Amino acid sequence: MKKTMQIVLGGASLLLVGMVEAGPNVAVTFKHLGSEDAVLKMVTTNESSTYQVASPKPKATVKPKETISFDVQRSVSPDVNAAMVRYVQGRKTCAFGTIFQMKMLPGGIKQPQWTKTATPSGGANCTATITRTNADYSWAVEFTMN
Repeated sequence: MKKTMQIVLGGASLLLVGMVEAGPNVAVTFKHLGSEDAVLKMVTTNESSTYQVASPKPKATVKPKETISFDVQRSVSPDVNAAMVRYVQGRKTCAFGTIFQMKMLPGGIKQPQWTKTATPSGGANCTATITRTNADYSWAVEFTMN
């Protein structure tokens, strides 16, 4: 009976580990080059979920000329991860995003794909740059607001 229980618990543990396998980590850097405070504003569910899983949490207010960093790693799938963040400076807004996705090509070939976006409004100047990709598919991205 004891041996059977050990096997059952061991099998259940392996299943749980497989279920929570995380996607590759993204190291996010936000550089605020503007002259007023930039305030974090969560509009979409993707921005809210990024905030929830980020470590440390993105700062609510970023001072002019300040740079912050945080990591995002979701436990949805080993083949997907994303980070979305939006900062507002007065009437200027920058909505940033970055996504990793393992694409399946014909013939069952897997191809990693990293993307980034920077969407300005209100006269903002926003940039997103992928600064590094690694063999384990983790990556780094830099978001800049001016």
